[in-house]
Amino acid sequence: MIEVARSGSSDSSEESSDDMGSRRAKPFFVMLGLMIVVTIANLPKTALAAGAQYVASESDIQMNVDYRWAGGAVGGYYPIRIGLQNRGLSRELELTFSPSRSAGGVPVVSRRISIDQNASASLTLLIPLVGHGNYGRLTVSHDGRELEKLQNALALPDADQQNSRPSFLGISRNPLAFQSLEDAITSLTTAGHGGRRAGYGYGKTQDSQTVEPLRLPETWLAYSSVDLVAISMNEFERLADAQRAAILDWALAGGTLLVYSVGEPVSSSKKLARLTEADTQSAALNWQAAEPGVRTRIPALHLDEHGALGGSSVGATMEMPIGAGTESAAATAGSGSQLKFSWPEDSQPFAVRDFGQGSLIGFVDDPFSGTVQDWGWLLKSIAYQELWQTHRLGVAGRLDNREFLQFLIAGIRSVPVMAFLIFISLFTFVIGPLNYFVLARKKKLNLLVVTIPAIAVVTSLCLFGYSALSHGFSVKSRVRSLTLIDQGNNKAVTTARLALYAGMAPSEGLSFSPLTAVMPIRGDGELFESARTDWTETQWLRSGWLRSRTRTQFLTKTVRNERGRLTVGTGTKSELPVTNGLEWDIESLVVFDQDGEAWFGSDLAAGSGRPLKQISDSDRLKFCRLMDRSAPAVPEELENKNAMRSLDPMSFFSGRRGRYTEDFYVSQGQMERFIGAIRLSIEHAESLPSSTYYAIVKDAPSIEFGTEVDVVDGWHFVTGSYSY
Repeated sequence: MIEVARSGSSDSSEESSDDMGSRRAKPFFVMLGLMIVVTIANLPKTALAAGAQYVASESDIQMNVDYRWAGGAVGGYYPIRIGLQNRGLSRELELTFSPSRSAGGVPVVSRRISIDQNASASLTLLIPLVGHGNYGRLTVSHDGRELEKLQNALALPDADQQNSRPSFLGISRNPLAFQSLEDAITSLTTAGHGGRRAGYGYGKTQDSQTVEPLRLPETWLAYSSVDLVAISMNEFERLADAQRAAILDWALAGGTLLVYSVGEPVSSSKKLARLTEADTQSAALNWQAAEPGVRTRIPALHLDEHGALGGSSVGATMEMPIGAGTESAAATAGSGSQLKFSWPEDSQPFAVRDFGQGSLIGFVDDPFSGTVQDWGWLLKSIAYQELWQTHRLGVAGRLDNREFLQFLIAGIRSVPVMAFLIFISLFTFVIGPLNYFVLARKKKLNLLVVTIPAIAVVTSLCLFGYSALSHGFSVKSRVRSLTLIDQGNNKAVTTARLALYAGMAPSEGLSFSPLTAVMPIRGDGELFESARTDWTETQWLRSGWLRSRTRTQFLTKTVRNERGRLTVGTGTKSELPVTNGLEWDIESLVVFDQDGEAWFGSDLAAGSGRPLKQISDSDRLKFCRLMDRSAPAVPEELENKNAMRSLDPMSFFSGRRGRYTEDFYVSQGQMERFIGAIRLSIEHAESLPSSTYYAIVKDAPSIEFGTEVDVVDGWHFVTGSYSY
């Protein structure tokens, strides 16, 4: 009894001691949790951008990985920058990014590289962001064996269904150099969207990153997920030629490049013209100096439903949202007295010029002491809607598009419902009543176990044969393209919308140039499935990008060297001599001479010359009809929602979109808006820029399809400027 009592007393004492320890531990864990929360809350805003960096080593291989970057919330290519040093024997390594199971739609991406003994190498592994997932693992393999110490888990940018803000990348050795610009973008964007909630959580209020100039990518595709890049003149000049060319190509393709601390008037800076590969004289004419009058309209800054920065300056009052570290100021529209500016009004602190499809902004000094109102002044001075990737392209690689069904291939539009009904009806009759009746009369019902599978196989083969005979085994395509040629710099930017349909998907997949951005256009509610991409020699879309008997569409954008040109001579009152130095036959051509007069011609073969005549009303009508040919349109089958579902079964899921998920339309992209504006100007005899030409060509202007295709429908528009 005594032993039992002692034992119970001991247990009671231990339990009491455990309870006391637990009660003492709770405050500790509470304080620890509070400290973690406070630490996270006080992290600098730049830490909220995607990516990190790390160093690892194994088997005489040292690897430095940096995947800090901006953008990618709606699509584009996300760069993983890798430095390798081999202290052992020469070897071939394979680097692979494999998405986690929950990272829906992100492809497996790989690249092989040979590295010599005691050699170093740098490379960029580009991840196409085409799905909602963002987690994966980077591995390094040698002779089929993974080097465990070199593998690491990576978190790529989250998908932003709201498309709530543009992304910003600063290139500097100072991690906080661009904080005022980030504050301004955040504040102005928040004001425009009114703090909307996205379908899953809140819209992004941070999408910026500052990276060092070391190991910048050498391909413009790495910047395809970014909307705005800022760099000082000195850093821009120090970059390697390939790194600087990548940034310039990205700007030509539609990006906005901000170069600051130029140190002299931007329009007359020979150094800036040289670094941007621009002719000094023509560049000086294109620069638009800062307009001081815009500053008085800053108070009503907001984003309209299309993402454009707008506002009224008449009788409106609003509380201007200010970013961290600045004060809030109530401003009355039409009066600039309450606005806070630090940039001098009379010194023209910046200038803007068109740069291909993008924009170039130059600052004489360092602008990053500016207030939100200063940056608002800048954003009101540029085509702010073009700053957003999705408004430039009209598509988002990670989200679907509402105009997928407006660009179908002729003859491959709908399921052959009637034929399938006939087959299924015959199948049901033959496999059931007829089969039973025949075998019953012969008293061989035991053969049902043989005849039923046999009839099912024959029916399946008939259905497959009918589908194969209807659509064939080749890859059919429809293409619509816009090519902008800068004859002064021998550069061309081609944007193409491709529709592909493969009776049998090519076993080798699709292959594109490493300088071509390939962005899938997904149907309403469609999810991107798993795929593989290999960057070893080219952009090899190995599998999953084009599936058999599946309508597939891409938007591609290519920046390339182009030495072909249209040569325009000095004309008379009745003729304008033109020589087609392009490699494509011109079907129809409109030229605006140096005086702004319009001239027209047609059927101008590559390498030939012909005088143009002054354009007439009938010529304008003819040219506009050609521009309307093969235009995207709703198919006749789409008379009701049921017909739409028969064409696109995935439209069943379209009602499950988040309430604030943004809708994307290809027609609102830069390509279609440009083509539409040119058509209207020519139709209404409006003046277009002098020394420019607009041509509809017969052949595809250096467009990549990824594989051998039969072009069912092709339409190509080429435009550029020339000099005498």
